Amino acid sequence: MTHEDISMMLSSKMDPVKTIQWLRCHYLRVLVDRFNTPSVQKRLGLYQGERIPDNERNLTDVRNRVSLIIEYELARLSNELLEDFAVNNMFWSYVVANRFPDLEVRCNDGARCLRIEVKCLQSIAEEKSANFDTLKKDINPKSDFVVVFLWEWSYVGTEILWDRAPKIHDYFVFNAYSLAELRDHYWLNRPPSDLGDGYQGFDLRYAVNCKDGVYAEEEGNYGKLLRIWKKDFRFRPKETAELLDTEKEYIRFQKDVIMEGFWNLCEYHLPRLSNNVQIIRIDQDSKVVGAKSGDFGFFSNTMLDSRNILPLMLVNNINYGVVMTDKYASTGYGVNNGQLNQLFRGLKPKNINRSCFNLV
Repeated sequence: MTHEDISMMLSSKMDPVKTIQWLRCHYLRVLVDRFNTPSVQKRLGLYQGERIPDNERNLTDVRNRVSLIIEYELARLSNELLEDFAVNNMFWSYVVANRFPDLEVRCNDGARCLRIEVKCLQSIAEEKSANFDTLKKDINPKSDFVVVFLWEWSYVGTEILWDRAPKIHDYFVFNAYSLAELRDHYWLNRPPSDLGDGYQGFDLRYAVNCKDGVYAEEEGNYGKLLRIWKKDFRFRPKETAELLDTEKEYIRFQKDVIMEGFWNLCEYHLPRLSNNVQIIRIDQDSKVVGAKSGDFGFFSNTMLDSRNILPLMLVNNINYGVVMTDKYASTGYGVNNGQLNQLFRGLKPKNINRSCFNLV
């Protein structure tokens, strides 16, 4: 990156696709590298046995707070980066007066430039509940972008011995207007069956549901990040370079978010179940479908070619297996005399322990 690159790209005067590629391949990569350093992570860490709640309601509050702090830290690091490259005519600011976006770049005379809506998802969360519900009328297709950061707790303290601290594992960049186009085409063309004489649509402020002819503000499912679009959906918006880039990035986002959470659950749980620190990836037809440690194995049903995991368990010497859905609901199995026995079903990963397999 150069002084000229940063000034031009953040001005929002460039083609949106070029801006996305620059954010994706250069600017945000530098920011994430700076975030994932002990000097930043130490300010977000948990120390000396500090605990966070186990129940989902309060755990969501903790995730929301971590997400907000990540947003603030990234804005601070962005302004540091501008100073490092001697970009003195613009700065990153927080948006206080509106719901959208979270951050925006302004020139010293107050003129608004590039704008970013920040979403943060913890990889192992069963329900990735962040929403993007901003209406298209409130989005500038040239200057507005959505950036999703995928984070997880890191248990490796180096210079500072924290118990755990957030680490950003991946990020995804979307043209905000194109993402809204995909969302709206998908939502409007999949109305519920109980509309009655009404319609599903929008008023000037928000999305509107209808049930048996009675209208109400949409209750919160519209815009959930992992439900915005589905590959090969037949009703498509008008194709533009921005939309095709957004669709490609979104499909990658859906897949990678689910799998990153799965691998983090493997790394956390398998050593504790097997009392073995070594984790080995499991292949099926040259495709990685799970991981094992000792005689325990975890599998993702989004990657398996068949729901019959017995052959995989036998060939990999696994006596106890767990199959997880895309929301990590878990079904446990044991092998006895070459036969597969179901031991539990529908458990959340945090509730899986050796006693679930009838082990001490």
